[in-house]
Formats: sequence, structure tokens, C-alpha cells
Amino acid sequence: MTDFDYQRAPLPVRPDITAAQGRAWRRLGRPGTWLSGAERLAVATEVRQAGHCALCETRRTALSPYAVAGSHDHLDSLPEAWVEAIHRIASDPGRLTRAWFDGITETLEETRYIEIVGIVLTVVSVDTFCHALEISSPDLPKVEAGEPTRIRPAAARRSTHWVATIDPDEAAAGESDLYAGTNGANIYRALSLVPNEARVFRDLDDHLYLPCEAIFDFENEYRALNHAQLELVAGRVSALNQCLY
Repeated sequence: MTDFDYQRAPLPVRPDITAAQGRAWRRLGRPGTWLSGAERLAVATEVRQAGHCALCETRRTALSPYAVAGSHDHLDSLPEAWVEAIHRIASDPGRLTRAWFDGITETLEETRYIEIVGIVLTVVSVDTFCHALEISSPDLPKVEAGEPTRIRPAAARRSTHWVATIDPDEAAAGESDLYAGTNGANIYRALSLVPNEARVFRDLDDHLYLPCEAIFDFENEYRALNHAQLELVAGRVSALNQCLY
């Protein structure tokens, strides 16, 4: 399956979800901000490889992932630091530490790290969605030629986060859309060092969950599940994934 066609899915899928996933998926093979289309697709391929990595599985079930040494089962197409970042973010993100991040970013620039996080987010969210529907995940798109833009936002700076981010109050005109209609929470700010990755996340989040302006609109219901039911599911999934947002 190369297109997002859920007609054979056992449950109906809203067209806006299909469209949002398609937009994110097509970007995987296109030149990004810091990675070429070929590099982005290699990262996406490695994300799926992480699901077959014996080291990741052993670390995921260990009391501490840092107590388990070894090498990843990888595809030999990316630098070691990239592979470690991809596999850990994809398989056990809840136990990443600042020390681990500092070690990774000795050789992997934080701008590229954030773009990798965005790619992992897209692949994991789509593949998990398909897994829940018990259907095959889509094939990865083809590589598109071109060069990364390599534009770092002037307003991005280190504050309380591991990486540089854009403060909502300091966003330039070209980045103001990142926080439009939001409360500027960390979930919207986390990927702001690479604005296009933040935009893809927000597009997916708006359709898979709720747009920010709808989250606190308790007078209206926007989904088949009501607010309370949505938050019950979100809270349970967050607990299982050790997401402490």
C-alpha cells in the first residue's frame, strides 16, 4: 500500500485523518530543513528496523536501558549516533536522559536531532494507527531530489529545554503560526527549532486528537468520543508510554 486508502479497514476512518497522514508521509522523502530526501527516507526506514532490533527489545524490558550493552541491529546506512537516536526514540523514549542526549549530540547536531525526532514521530504514529486497525502499514515514499534549506530560526535559543526552542513571545513573523490558537505549551514548542517538523506534528495532532482551540471548548464535542473519553484514552496511553507531559 503506497497511498492512504482505508476503504478495506475494519472501521471507518475520517477523511481528514487520511489527508493529514498523507501530507506527513509524502514529506518523508522530500528534502527537509537539515536532511536530504535520501537521508530522511533512510531515517524512516531505520525507524521500522528498530522494531526488529534485539538490543532495543532487551533494553526496553530491562530495569535500566543503560545497564545493557551491545550493538543495534541496523541497516548500515546511517552514522552510529543517528542509529542510537532513532532506535531509542522509537523504542523507549520515556527513559531518555539528559546525559544520553548530551552524549548523542556530541556528534549529532541538535538541529538534525530534532528533524530525526519529527520523522520518528510520523512513522511511529502512522504505523501504530495501522497496527490498531490490523492493516498493513503504507510503503515509504520515493526520494525526491533537492537540497535541505538549512535555515535555523534566529529566535531559537536554549532555556529550560534540552534543545533550543522558540519562545512563543519571541517567534518571528514566519514562525508565529507555530503557536496560533495555542497556549504555547511545551508540546507545541518542543520541535520549534525545526519549524516544519513542528508544523507536521501539529497537523497530525489536530486531526488525530483535537485542535488546540477545541481542547478546552467543553460546550461542544468534536469527535465520536467526548472530551472525558478522549482524555481517559490519552491519559492511559501516556502512562503506558511513560510520557510525563
